[in-house]
Amino acid sequence: MLSGDTVDEWATLDELLGTEALAAASATGDGIGPLAFYGRCSTEDNQDPATSKVWQMGEATRFVEPLGGEIVDKFFDIGQSRSLPWERREEANRILQALKDPGRGWGGLVVGEATRCWFSNQFSLTWPKFDRYGVSLWIPSLGGRFDPENTVHDMAMTITGGLSKSERQHVQRRVRAAMAAQVLIDGRFQGGRAPYGYVVVDGGPHPHPRKAQEGQRLRVLAIDEPAAEVVRRIFALYLEGWGRKAIVEQLNREGVPCPSAHSPQQNRHRTMDGWQHSTVVAILNNPRYTGFAVYGRWQKVEELLDPDDVAAGYVVRFRRSPHAKIVRSRELAHPAIISVQTFTAAQLRQRKRKSDGIQKWSAVERRRTSPKRVYALRGLVRCGLCARKMEGAARRQEVVYYRCNARTLVPGSASAIAHPRQIYLREDVVTPAINRWIGSLFDAVHRAETIEALLAEDDGEDHRSGHVEDLRGRVRAAKITMDRVRKALDAGWDPVELREQYNAAAAEKRVAEKALASLPTQVTITRSQLETWIDELGDIGAALNASSPEELNQLYGSLRLSLTYYHADQTVDVEVDPLGDRVDKVCVRGGT
Repeated sequence: MLSGDTVDEWATLDELLGTEALAAASATGDGIGPLAFYGRCSTEDNQDPATSKVWQMGEATRFVEPLGGEIVDKFFDIGQSRSLPWERREEANRILQALKDPGRGWGGLVVGEATRCWFSNQFSLTWPKFDRYGVSLWIPSLGGRFDPENTVHDMAMTITGGLSKSERQHVQRRVRAAMAAQVLIDGRFQGGRAPYGYVVVDGGPHPHPRKAQEGQRLRVLAIDEPAAEVVRRIFALYLEGWGRKAIVEQLNREGVPCPSAHSPQQNRHRTMDGWQHSTVVAILNNPRYTGFAVYGRWQKVEELLDPDDVAAGYVVRFRRSPHAKIVRSRELAHPAIISVQTFTAAQLRQRKRKSDGIQKWSAVERRRTSPKRVYALRGLVRCGLCARKMEGAARRQEVVYYRCNARTLVPGSASAIAHPRQIYLREDVVTPAINRWIGSLFDAVHRAETIEALLAEDDGEDHRSGHVEDLRGRVRAAKITMDRVRKALDAGWDPVELREQYNAAAAEKRVAEKALASLPTQVTITRSQLETWIDELGDIGAALNASSPEELNQLYGSLRLSLTYYHADQTVDVEVDPLGDRVDKVCVRGGT
């Protein structure tokens, strides 16, 4: 009887505290429930993505399985730098989008190694998004779930971001120093596309014994004679007094294949539409044609993507390196196409041309700046002759034009010959016609059909209600657990033994309540409200004509509007494709 009484007494207390249910959950493997996994691998230092994913996944699995966790979804970024914010990594961004879906199938995220996932201050920028939707983060280096109320956890993740940044910078410096030493001592080819006039060929076994055993071979530069002859001719014409633009036009007239047309297999990103001024400049400034290897002429510089939004991260730009960072091989590294004397003479002539007059704007170092003026049709108008986007320009601050300049076309090409020097399209001739068409969607004939289409798109309430109910259920479950602990304390249990259980329930309640409080208010638009708004606006076309360029550009962009201007007959083809296909033609007449 005593034994039976003891068993009954514990069974009642376990039921009161929920201890038995927790033990059963741990035994059956339910525990912390389904989780998603995230990992990242950068291929810049020759990591094997498959191997990296396996070991990171193994670390995460060994960490969560004893806690009753199960990985049900996997996200793994390959070739994405850790310096990129999560919003700009493909797989990480998928996770952020999945947070908004209540039916995603997991309530937490586990990582294999924190330093591969978060860089610098990224954790402090991403954690609030997980917290907003009530998703927990499980990090092996913390030994459990990240707790925002725990100052040690917060400090540890801050240090982790700093260590990740330091590790990346250390690897970059080490690799650059090693490559510079290889060029200085051995003149070794460091990879990449061969300069025009050269091809990459096999240079024998790799000097590193382990790499040689793995079958890796050295790659060296050899002369591509047809292209090398063109390089010699460019230098000769330039030293004879020809200008760079004249050289480009002569090569295009003679039909000499440009570098991308000569080697299309290594220039898939080029249009192969002829020689450009910048191509000749690059050839005249490339010292590798002398047969010496040169490393470090350009360097990667990270600039803020948006100076007004530091959290958007950085983008990589290429800038000319200071002379102190440029390294040249001590001996000839590959066959020379021109002599050092010829290359030096070309460089001196370029400097003399700059010093003889005012330095051209094209030679001045400039930084990209955001446009100060927004045009209603920015990025939407294309030229019918060359298919390029036309750029906005304001004259006397009141008349807005969109222009296509022939100066930037390939010199001597067929499109440049047929193209007028300037093509102009007035904005105030096109936008009223577009606004009249948009306004016609709300006239007496089309009004009912347009309202039905707008109401059909407002179907987000059911999706939101399910997410709200899930969060409320988590709050109720946490309250039940907290009430059970309070009853146990009243019964005389040691508070130390119940502290962890109570704190976990309280943290779960705070997270769910915070997610509920931060949910945006769902506004459901009724038919009567739509009809009232349309009646208040009156003539929609006239209201659009009075709108600002920023508002019109946003509207046209949402409609996926595109325009093609044909200079010869002075017409504009306007295509609007929000859901289907529609093409309207507008005659603009007037001048160009």
